[in-house]
Amino acid sequence: MLELNKIHNIDCIEGIKKIDDNSINAIITDPPYCIGTTSNGQKGDWQDNNLIRPFFRELFSECKRVLRDTAALYINTDWRTYPFLYPILQEHFNIRNLIVWDYEWIKAGSHYRYSHEFIIYATMPDCKRTFSASERDVWRIRPINYTSKHKLHNAQKPVALYEKAILNSTQEGDTVLDCFMGSGTTAIACKQTGRNYIGFELQEKYCEIANERINKL
Repeated sequence: MLELNKIHNIDCIEGIKKIDDNSINAIITDPPYCIGTTSNGQKGDWQDNNLIRPFFRELFSECKRVLRDTAALYINTDWRTYPFLYPILQEHFNIRNLIVWDYEWIKAGSHYRYSHEFIIYATMPDCKRTFSASERDVWRIRPINYTSKHKLHNAQKPVALYEKAILNSTQEGDTVLDCFMGSGTTAIACKQTGRNYIGFELQEKYCEIANERINKL
C-alpha cells in the first residue's frame, strides 16, 4: 500500500497499481477536460479519442479494483468531455447522477457564457446513500476567481466543492484517492474533514504547490 496522506509525484496509472485491492473509500478527481476537442466542442488535433481511450479504460479498471464495494466516485468534467467519459465509466461502475456544479457567476464563453460544470457521480455495487434524501443534484458553490492570488492551478476547484462530496460519501478516518491532484484541493478537503488521502500528480511544480498548501494548513 502506498503511503497515506502524501501526494506522489508519479503517473497515476503507475501509482494506482501500487494500491491494495478494496482499500479506498472514495475517489474524487478532476481529469483533464476537452480531451481531443477544441474549446467549442469540435474535434481537436487527434481527430478522435482513440489514442487516449485505452488510458482511461485502464485507469477506471484500476479504480474499480482499489475501491471498496461500498465506495463512491466523483469525477469532474464538462459538456465537451462528458460524452467521452460516460461510456467508459459505465463499463465498470453504476452511474447514479450527473451533478451540476453551478458557479453562481459567469465565466468566459464563445456564445452563451459558462456558468456551470458537471460532476459524474458513480458507485460500486454495494454503495448505499449516506446523505440526505433531499440532497439536490445542483450544487451552488462559487469557483476560484481566475484573477485571484489564491488560484494556483488553471483547473483548481474550491475546497468547499470537494468537502461536500467527502462529507456526503465518506466517514472520518476513511481514505480518499485523487488521481489528478493538481494543486492539492482534495488533500486540503480531506485534512479539514478528518479523512486520509492518497494523491498522484505528474507535474513536480504542482506537487510542490500542493505540499506548501498542506504545510500551511
